[in-house]
Amino acid sequence: MSYAYVYPPNTRHLDDYEKSQEKAKEAGNGIWTLEDYATDRGFDSDTYPSEKQANTAAKEEFANCTELRKKYPNGVKKGHPAYSEKMDGDRDGYACE
Repeated sequence: MSYAYVYPPNTRHLDDYEKSQEKAKEAGNGIWTLEDYATDRGFDSDTYPSEKQANTAAKEEFANCTELRKKYPNGVKKGHPAYSEKMDGDRDGYACE
């Protein structure tokens, strides 16, 4: 769960939301699987386009992790156009880390 704006007096459940958000971050759930997607300015849809945009976006394909790391030295998370399950050997949602 994430929220962008909170305006008084609508703060009654704020502590619960923040606790839930922190748990999701720590577990890497939902939007927290996408590195740098949630920012202090909102959500970075340029880095991770919506599902509709992603379906029309060109996938980046690499032969192996050596090739992928030439462009992305730290690897890529699931949801990134260059992510491939075949390069995620430990199945942690991060390829070629």
